[in-house]
Amino acid sequence: MKVAVIGGGPAGYVAALSLRRLGAEVLLIERQELGGTCLNRGCIPTKTIIHSLGLLEKIKTQKFIKETNFQNFSLYFQELMQKKDSIVDTQKKGLLILLKQAGVKIIKAEAELINPKTVFLKETSEKIHPDKIIIATGSKPAKLPMLDFDGKKILSSDDLWELKKIPQSIIIIGAGAIGCEFAWIFHLLGSKVTLIELMPRVLPMEDEDVSKEIEKLFKKRKIEFYTSVSIKDLRSFDDSVEITLSNGKTLTSEVVLVSVGRSFNTECIKTSEIKLGNKNEIIVDEKMQTNIENIFAAGDVTGNWLLAHVAYREGEVAAKNAMGSNKKMDYSVIPLTIFTVTEVASVGLKEKEATQKGLSIKKGVFPFKANGKAHIVGEIDGFVKIIADKDSETIVGAHIVGANASELIHEVAVAIKHRIKISDLDDLIHSHPTLSECIGEAIKDLSNEAIHKIR
Repeated sequence: MKVAVIGGGPAGYVAALSLRRLGAEVLLIERQELGGTCLNRGCIPTKTIIHSLGLLEKIKTQKFIKETNFQNFSLYFQELMQKKDSIVDTQKKGLLILLKQAGVKIIKAEAELINPKTVFLKETSEKIHPDKIIIATGSKPAKLPMLDFDGKKILSSDDLWELKKIPQSIIIIGAGAIGCEFAWIFHLLGSKVTLIELMPRVLPMEDEDVSKEIEKLFKKRKIEFYTSVSIKDLRSFDDSVEITLSNGKTLTSEVVLVSVGRSFNTECIKTSEIKLGNKNEIIVDEKMQTNIENIFAAGDVTGNWLLAHVAYREGEVAAKNAMGSNKKMDYSVIPLTIFTVTEVASVGLKEKEATQKGLSIKKGVFPFKANGKAHIVGEIDGFVKIIADKDSETIVGAHIVGANASELIHEVAVAIKHRIKISDLDDLIHSHPTLSECIGEAIKDLSNEAIHKIR
């Protein structure tokens, strides 16, 4: 069977590799670079910068360091960008080796789907007629009406990687995951950072207690934010941008980052036969199949969860079903991670969602400041919050703000996925001293039995 995969990001390249393992002849068509946004402009670059800057910040703030040479560390911005580029290049080389070893044919071209059976390659005017097609074209930064990207003062998250110097000040419009991560990056770089959010709180899609904690940590570090406000007016000058908010406040900054979500790359679809949603996302069922029998879609372009790890699984499911399987996507237990002032991670239901579903819930909360390892590593901000269903005595949600939250959350994800009883989890012994003890203590707190929690 011949399958064309349009898009070489997380969904596309995983689909291509999965298809080859199932014996398909695979054409992977990518107009830009393999790895998509995640590898080239998203997950890998941002976390590289955050980790590097975090190390520098941690060294600078150690109380026991007295030598002036430690206190006066200088940041070499260009070298930092080179480190980021080196890591991205290494990952791309590894990906290319994976695909070539698997026997995937890689075509660098812009593809257009002109009918359900034909893919047109613009560069060569070649027409391909595969048996099955998987669309994995991803997404791009969304625009706002009065804030068209100019690559100089009004920037998208993609444009930030083209900066040659650190701006003295930056206004970030949108305090979601991307906005908050870049707020932390530019704070560590030394810029004056201001966040603007239309919703009532920072990280509005997270549990309310998580938002409150991040807002507290932002205030502590002098990162300004304005919530429940919109942009009333914008004026651009030679060396600055002036923004007037709906509350009457006027803000001035060297550059503005627009971080208000993503729009979907469906420009390649030149046939009206494929059903699109209200935001131009591709409508798929739980098998990642479109309304056209031989066409599947995966990743951001479907508008489901705009996360690389979800795209991986969607690509795999789409590939298997294209080859005749009957796999279904399960979105009920998806870990979500954010890397900002401290790490944020969640899985399952938020407290408000659980009560709205009619569940009788109980909560267990344990602060990092009561954990020995947190003090050892010098990261005592945050907490672990566990939400459980009283009737089934199982965990239905978990939210972590604190060091290594992105790693810790998976222990709870397994518990939710397999509906493990709280009593069984309570019997689990966590190694000491570790941050994972916070999860054990939060589970014990469901029954008001946390050992090290001061009440």
